[in-house]
Amino acid sequence: MMGNYFIAYLSDCKTAFMNMKRSGLYLFACFFLTVCAPAIAQDYLVTVTGDTIHGEIKPLTFGMDKKVQVVGPDKKKTLYPMFQVRTYRWKNDLYQPVKGPEGYAFMKVIKSGYLSLYAYQLPNQVTYDGQFLSKKDGKSTEVPNLTFKKAMKNFLEDCPTVADRIDRDELNKRDLLQIVDEYNTCIQSKTIDHGKIIAQRAVAEKKLSAWDVLEEKVKSEADFEGKANALEMIQDIKGRISRAEKIPNFVLEGLKSSLTQDAFKQPLEDALKELN
Repeated sequence: MMGNYFIAYLSDCKTAFMNMKRSGLYLFACFFLTVCAPAIAQDYLVTVTGDTIHGEIKPLTFGMDKKVQVVGPDKKKTLYPMFQVRTYRWKNDLYQPVKGPEGYAFMKVIKSGYLSLYAYQLPNQVTYDGQFLSKKDGKSTEVPNLTFKKAMKNFLEDCPTVADRIDRDELNKRDLLQIVDEYNTCIQSKTIDHGKIIAQRAVAEKKLSAWDVLEEKVKSEADFEGKANALEMIQDIKGRISRAEKIPNFVLEGLKSSLTQDAFKQPLEDALKELN
């Protein structure tokens, strides 16, 4: 009888201990959520000079004089006029000053890139129901309802693939996020291609520089047998370099056989090295 009582007592102690353990974990979780989590998800403001200020954000977006109030850990309130703000994070959304239909305003960032999509407050509204598109080249437009197709086709005409899909009704206003993504991909592809072209031109110009030196050297020498043919071959090689074409080996061998004089040895070697 005493043994049964002792076993029951131990069981009650174990249950009490487990409840205390659970309670401790619960209290720890509450502490983390109330103290640590806000620190992780704390809102912030970034000034135009690059300073980041953490604290409680309160946007003051009514009227012409728009500001952002930041309440710091010391409860001190600081006001930042719009022209001092680069961006701020509030309720898990980012906001930036953007020149819109009614002048500069804080707009919510929906998608960012070369073409960015923003949401903004329509006149006399507190919600961000307006949609606005802005390119990094400074061009921008509201997102209309009735004339969406025409407006977007014209605004995005520098990417014909996207503009054509809008014109064929393959993309419409419901696909606005997709339109922004496809347009930015198009621009990025063009930028990469343009960069490759510039790089190729730089390489060609470097190669041509050595061949220009050789050409001038040949021209400056007194007439010799094969001079006209040598100059003709140099011109052919330079043309092929400009067009990024492969130079036939027989042309190079023919040039070498025409320029056997010591005066051409070094400039010819320098020019041939640029082809490797």
